[in-house]
Order: sequence, then C-alpha cells, then structure tokens
Amino acid sequence: MNGYERRKIQKQTDIKKAAFTLFQKQGFKDIKIEDLAKEAGVSQVTIYNHFGSKEALFREVVKDYTREQYEFHKELMESDLPFQEKMKAMILHKTKQVASIHPEALKEMLLNDLELREYFADFQKKYSAPMILKGIKEAQQKGEINPDLSEQAIVIYIQLFNNDMLISQITAPNGKKLAADIFHMFLYGLTKPQELE
Repeated sequence: MNGYERRKIQKQTDIKKAAFTLFQKQGFKDIKIEDLAKEAGVSQVTIYNHFGSKEALFREVVKDYTREQYEFHKELMESDLPFQEKMKAMILHKTKQVASIHPEALKEMLLNDLELREYFADFQKKYSAPMILKGIKEAQQKGEINPDLSEQAIVIYIQLFNNDMLISQITAPNGKKLAADIFHMFLYGLTKPQELE
C-alpha cells in the first residue's frame, strides 16, 4: 500500500470516528454534513468525496461498530470463562453500549434504514447467531446449561428477541432500562440472576 492509500484510509478512519461521536451524542436527523466536517476537521467536500452522503457515512460507521462489537463478543465467547461469567460480561457490555448511543440514532440504524436492517439480518445469520449457538452448545457439553434443549428451540428463542416491536420499544426515549431488562431475560429467563457486579 502506497502513501496515498494509507493517507486515504487514515482520513476515512478519522471521519468515521468523528461521525460516530456525533451520531452517538446527537442522533442522526439533525446532524448536517457541515457538523460532521467540523468535528472531523475536514471540508464538506472531503466527506462527500469519501462517502457520498451523510446516510452512506452513517451506514459505514454503524457497520464498523457492528464488526467491533462482534469481535468483542467473539473473543469473550471463546474465552475460558464459565458460561455464566461470559453472560454477565456480555450483559454489562451490551447494556453500556445501548445506553451510550442516542435513542434516535438507535432507531435510525435498527428500524428506519432498510439497507442497515438487511445488513444486520445478514450479519446475524452469518456471524452472531452461529457464535452464540456455538457458545451455548459448548456450555451444554460442559453441563453449564440445560443439555436437553434442542438447537431448533435455541434458534427460535434467539429469534424471539430480534423483532421490530422489541427494537421499536428499546429505541424509544425511555428504552434503555427496557433494553437492560430484555438482555437479562434473554440470558436468564424470568429467574433472578446473580449479582452482575
């Protein structure tokens, strides 16, 4: 890779980092290319040249974020921690992540943007669901969770927590507490979990 390509990639990375900060704090609708350019320390033309539009930049930011989160969870699932500890760490991390993102940005990426919705569905099918299923099967083999649950039942259970109604509720203005509760129920059912701290 030559110097020009390295600078181009670095510029795109810097723009995406600045954009993530703005989207995370202020949502999506009210942010203008001018705001993104100012935050990134570049011209508006530079953003258009690299990404084409605010929407395309938002999609790239969200896709990068999704891949980063997947890598965190994959590393966690592949660790030697007991299944219960993995789930505690996953819940804490996911709850913090959802709480740190502006509700309007969550709604845009999970409900409004059709391209991102397709991306998430594909990503979940190819990466997230198999990773979780693998972790559950390993926990079943170790006797950490119910070994009698079928793979089909587990897949259906996972899919129950991935639907538009649920997403619209957790992206509502007061949805952060609901999101934390849903993550708990996904992993623990209705039983009282052990302390997460």
